[in-house]
Amino acid sequence: MLRTLITSLVIATQISAFGSEVKISELNNAQDNFKYENAGVAVSPAHLRFNVEPGGSKTSKVTINNDTERPGSFKLSFNDFNMNGYGKSEFLKPGTGDHSLSKWINVSPSFVELKPGEKKEIVVTISVPADDADANKAAWCVLLVEQAEERKTIDPGNNSEQIAFGIIPTFAFGVFIYQNPPNVESNKVDIIDFDFFSSETEKTLAIDVENVGDGITYCSIYVELTNLKTGASEKIAMKTFTIVPGLKRVFKFPLPENYSTGSYSAVSVLDFGSDEELQAAEIEFTL
Repeated sequence: MLRTLITSLVIATQISAFGSEVKISELNNAQDNFKYENAGVAVSPAHLRFNVEPGGSKTSKVTINNDTERPGSFKLSFNDFNMNGYGKSEFLKPGTGDHSLSKWINVSPSFVELKPGEKKEIVVTISVPADDADANKAAWCVLLVEQAEERKTIDPGNNSEQIAFGIIPTFAFGVFIYQNPPNVESNKVDIIDFDFFSSETEKTLAIDVENVGDGITYCSIYVELTNLKTGASEKIAMKTFTIVPGLKRVFKFPLPENYSTGSYSAVSVLDFGSDEELQAAEIEFTL
């Protein structure tokens, strides 16, 4: 039942001949304050959240820090993406996604050069048109901060008919950008499954959740364990996450190895930002 949930953070890597071509290869869970680093370069924050009314605009900033001993150049661009089921994603050209945000967004500057030890801020601006039919719908996209490398000439040797290929490794960071319009009517995330799995190497609680509303939702979830014999209880570390409409996610909570054998009750609690409601589920299991 458990599947690897893919969402939130992009770290893309691609190698190509005579140049670099960035592809989104993987999305992983990430906290909103996570700082992405690669080869001494960092981009923060991981996510940008907007709440712009139709006809309005807002700006936010992203920092690129070159903490290396060599200069670096980066080009910035946007991609749309669709997410279906348990986080299966399809990355699309700007303006073509079902919930496209890239058509309303721009970044300045779109190319950054950094000296060793230098950092710069870039400005991301969202302008939502008042007359767009999608202006009252949740939207999202990803900002790619891609390393730019010059093409290198390769000597084909003495054979003038030989074709030479160069391999240039590059990396890119992705900042996920979410726009939740103020008119979102249904902010609702449900727990759809809660189960316990045991193997020789790991004992894990797994929680499936689904966004059944029409807005992007920012949630927190935790599990509280109670030993049914002693009454002792413990809260397992809280996880925070973002979930878009129609998406399901799976969260795993591995149990500490020092838990004694016996019967336990586990209660999962999901807070999706409602002032009136929390989602909760309970199971019992034996170690």
